[in-house]
Amino acid sequence: MLIRKKYAAWASAVAITALTFLTPATSAGAAEAGASVWPPDGSFHAWDGENSDGAHCAWYGDDTDWSSCAPAGNLRNRATSVENSGYAGAYEDVLVYWDTGYRGARACINNGSWYNLQYFRFPSNGAGGGEVMNNNISSHHWTNSCSENPVYIS
Repeated sequence: MLIRKKYAAWASAVAITALTFLTPATSAGAAEAGASVWPPDGSFHAWDGENSDGAHCAWYGDDTDWSSCAPAGNLRNRATSVENSGYAGAYEDVLVYWDTGYRGARACINNGSWYNLQYFRFPSNGAGGGEVMNNNISSHHWTNSCSENPVYIS
């Protein structure tokens, strides 16, 4: 009888643990930012929809003006989610800018991370600082390291 109770307790613990990992997160924080779920492909991605949905552009290098990009054509001031799928090593992080030509407020999108931008503001480090990042990015460039992280809107 004691063995059956121990087995039942163990089986219950395993089932609860499995449900914890298999049940999708429902809190708002779960979809705001996190680690990339895709393997690195060496590029920086932006979409005009939440959760990597909608019109999409991908860059392997810097871009001074998001008015033209491939394949979507124009994501200047239209990006709602971004992902840094660059390779680890030199020039692995991306600075995104409020204005074209790498001007204005900037925020770092670290290697291997993604953001739903409506939950974040630019740091107060230039023109556009403090503004919501959603639909407010105009240029970006790759860098060796950066520390100007997006500011979470609580």
